[in-house]
Amino acid sequence: MRYPPLADHFFSTVTWLGSLALLLPATAALVYLLHRNHKKQEALLLSIGLGLTILMVNALKMLIKRPRPEIEPLLVPMPASWSFPSAHAAQAAAFFLAAAWIATRLLPKPAAQGSVAACMLTALTIGYSRVYLQVHYPSDVLAGLLVGACGVLIALALLPLPILNQKQPRP
Repeated sequence: MRYPPLADHFFSTVTWLGSLALLLPATAALVYLLHRNHKKQEALLLSIGLGLTILMVNALKMLIKRPRPEIEPLLVPMPASWSFPSAHAAQAAAFFLAAAWIATRLLPKPAAQGSVAACMLTALTIGYSRVYLQVHYPSDVLAGLLVGACGVLIALALLPLPILNQKQPRP
C-alpha cells in the first residue's frame, strides 16, 4: 500500500531528528546552556545518557548483526549499518527522555507537562518513521527505544542521587 507523497516527505524529514548529525549539536548547545545556568547535573544527564546509548546501540548492532529489511522500492537510501537495534530510535529516546526529565525539574508544571508530551511524541514519531521508511523492522525500533531509555536510566543511577532527587524551585 502506497501512502501520499506528503507522508513520505514528512517521515523522511522527521527521521533526521533521530540522527546524530542533529542530536550531537543540539546536545552540545543544551549542555552549554545548562552548564552556564549552573544546572550541571542536568547537563551531565543529557550528555551521559546519550553517550551511553550510542555505545550500547553500536555494540548491540555489532553483536547481533541483523540485516535490514529487503523491501522495494526504497523511500530513502538504505543505511550501511546493521538493523538491530535502531540507532535513530535509541538516540531519539535518550535525548528526548533526558530532555523531558530535565523539563520536569526546571519548568513550571504546565510547561513541563507540555514539554514531556512533545518529547515523547517526537521520540515515538522518529521511531515510527524508521519503519515507515522501510529501513527497520518494528522490533528494531522497539529495542532502540528501550536501549535509549536504559541509557538515561543508567545515567541517572550514575549521577549523585542526593542532588538529583532534590526538587528544584520553580519560577
